[in-house]
Amino acid sequence: QIKDQFYYLARPTGSNPGRLYGLPKVHKKPVSLRPVLSSIGTFNYGLGKALTHMLSDLIDNKNMIKDSSSFVKDLHALDDPLSTFKMVSFDVVNLYTNIPVDKTINIILKELYENRPVPPIIERNDLKELLTFATTKSHFLFDGKIYDQVDGVSMGSPLAPLLAEIFLQEFEKKYSSLFENLGIVYWKRYVDDTFVLLDPKFSAKKVCAELSKLHPSVKFTSQEEDAVTHKLPFLNVLIQRQEGIGFQTRIYRKPTFTGLITKWNSFVPKIYKYNTISVMVHHAIQICSSYKALHAEFQCIRKISKRNGYPSNFVDSIIKRQLNLKYEPSAPVPPTLSTDTVVFKIPYLGKESQVYGKLVTSAVAKQYPLKKVRVIYDVPDRIGRNFKNKDAVPDELKAGVVYEATCSQCNNSYIGQTCRHLKTRINEHLSDQKKFLPQSLKIPASNKKKKKNSQNPIPLYNGPITRSRTGKLPSSSIKLYKDDIDELLKQTTVKLKNEQPPVPKSAISRTDLVNCYIGGTGLINCYIRVIGGTGVINCYIRVIGGTGVINCYIRVIGGTVSPGRVKYIQYIITFIIHVIQLHTTTLQNKFNNTTS
Repeated sequence: QIKDQFYYLARPTGSNPGRLYGLPKVHKKPVSLRPVLSSIGTFNYGLGKALTHMLSDLIDNKNMIKDSSSFVKDLHALDDPLSTFKMVSFDVVNLYTNIPVDKTINIILKELYENRPVPPIIERNDLKELLTFATTKSHFLFDGKIYDQVDGVSMGSPLAPLLAEIFLQEFEKKYSSLFENLGIVYWKRYVDDTFVLLDPKFSAKKVCAELSKLHPSVKFTSQEEDAVTHKLPFLNVLIQRQEGIGFQTRIYRKPTFTGLITKWNSFVPKIYKYNTISVMVHHAIQICSSYKALHAEFQCIRKISKRNGYPSNFVDSIIKRQLNLKYEPSAPVPPTLSTDTVVFKIPYLGKESQVYGKLVTSAVAKQYPLKKVRVIYDVPDRIGRNFKNKDAVPDELKAGVVYEATCSQCNNSYIGQTCRHLKTRINEHLSDQKKFLPQSLKIPASNKKKKKNSQNPIPLYNGPITRSRTGKLPSSSIKLYKDDIDELLKQTTVKLKNEQPPVPKSAISRTDLVNCYIGGTGLINCYIRVIGGTGVINCYIRVIGGTGVINCYIRVIGGTVSPGRVKYIQYIITFIIHVIQLHTTTLQNKFNNTTS
């Protein structure tokens, strides 16, 4: 009942726990934290994106502000008599975390299955279950502990903007008649910030109090225009009301603005520096309503650029080009065949990277006329990477990692990738190794249980956990203790018969069996390096028929791979398989008999 595109986007192939962090609201006093959930790579992130694409047509653009440029256009299009009403802005307090999820889901279902003539193909109960799973089943990591979010949505969730917009639109439809009774003549909203033109006879504080009583989850704060200058900042626009004439607009910067932009001597492509100035100039042309305000803004841009090391002629050339594009538009381009755009990411190492990018685009243009390559230069080292404001994901919970397994004896190594949890795959390899052990040497279940009971209890997470493709949950620990090995060796009895271990089916396992040493005693070290994470996991594996212990170090080198790029992934961790010296003893006996 769903399309293939929805299925491939929604299905989880591996996941990382979400991580909660806070961004300080430095422009407000007292300074508080804005909670943000880093949900990229979580098990329901793809489902949230798929549902967002599916439900995007539910948004009504009647009272919604797209961006500051469209807001300024709408404001200048108002009739002059509306400028006699005073300006007020209302802000919803903690919108995302206060959204009633169950009620919003019912609003979506009612609109799709009751108000529309053609309902969706998917069943109503199935869609409700998917929406519930994508919102109320979210867990995240904070300060080393895992939490469940029981209500509301977090900033950073792909469904959060959609649910917030749908809920507030329903709120506005339900109480639109009351707005008129409160003296509201104009209402435009950008997410949780609302611009209102209010009848001067009404008090803004009383209107704010009445709006806050309409729903227990919606509480408003208000800000009125300056009583003398009639100015009000909204978004990044400073609006000045001229009674009976109209509205004047210009760029507004908060008092906390530092004036810091991309430095001229930064190790980034020159096009990025060009775009930094070009965006500011273009924004000034779109927002400023008078030539005087535009000239003042250009002077401000020149001042900011000079502080960051930009040449004045470089900035002036950009201003001139943007003005020409505004007041001397080029001739319309005739329609051509549609082309597919392919994004090509190149690490930025200097001019060599730019030359390489131009060669790629020109080569593709010649060979594939209907393909267009968009080159993006990525700077490998950023200052921000040295500042960690999120919890580090434990190695065993990481998914989408690249690893390298190397044997210290034969120096053979294998590099692979996986989209599943690291500990899930390690568990499977530990279970797989038992298949190749002689029956007389396998660990008795009773001894293992007794030892587990004697160890300290390991705290387990009782919330939702991503299951593997086999449907099995990852175990809480992958460590075999040394006492288990010693107890096992005491109980092991060697049978004098030609007992052959089964031949592995995997090509990698067969290679390890051939290259690794058969027989012998002592300590054998096998290093397994995992590229993507930090930390060390000690995994003790017993030697079959020997007196030593294999120490298996799982080491993280660093770097992760997103689940979307690891479809071809095969996750194999190789261990050294040792066989009892039974064959050596048998051959020695045969040699002695032949000699005698």
